[in-house]
Amino acid sequence: MPTYQLYLLECEDGTLYTGVALDVLERFVKHLLGMGAAYTRSHPPLRVLACRHYPSKGDALRAEYALKQLPRQRKLDFFKPHERLEEATLPVVRAGKTGGQ
Repeated sequence: MPTYQLYLLECEDGTLYTGVALDVLERFVKHLLGMGAAYTRSHPPLRVLACRHYPSKGDALRAEYALKQLPRQRKLDFFKPHERLEEATLPVVRAGKTGGQ
């Protein structure tokens, strides 16, 4: 049975975006290509900061709502240390940039 993932993105302007997906990396690519949420079309994402698995979509959506209620400085703390992604494991990606430019 697939698990749903709650994820936290950092956007180019420093804002944070929270979402739910079955496959976070696939969803991240869609955000980069402008096929994700309206918010990420106007605030392009840089990287996935954290990700947590949930057994059902309902559980993930309830967690997403709870996360969105937190002040910015507490959003990353919502995730356990092993759920946070280090910058070295997922580099900054800028839409439209290729070849390390």
